[in-house]
Amino acid sequence: MTKELTPLSEIESSGVDVNIAIEQANQMTDVLRQMGIKEATFDSGAYFNHNERTETTTVATEGILITKGTHCTNIILRHEGSDEKETLEEVSNMTLTQEALGSFSKKSQPWVSGKLTDNENNS
Repeated sequence: MTKELTPLSEIESSGVDVNIAIEQANQMTDVLRQMGIKEATFDSGAYFNHNERTETTTVATEGILITKGTHCTNIILRHEGSDEKETLEEVSNMTLTQEALGSFSKKSQPWVSGKLTDNENNS
């Protein structure tokens, strides 16, 4: 008997619908970029930043952090009941293993290692 996996797009965490969060971040980004705004902090505490050099946009509010680059969107959700200080420490120390990056890229860990080495040598 095999257990079916729920697609990531259908998972809700802390009552947050990931698809709705991304759509709201995209709408916010579109409006602010049309207004020529590169960085904004709202009275609600929400934060927006668009880095033209890296083409990366960050939208954050309590418990949700979304970064959107040219090729990837990253979503970080704080677990319900988690301490803000511990969450901040965990997020600031985030690193991904080459195995995880390989799986994400549908490649092997040695392939990722080679590409990362190539990128470091070209920097």
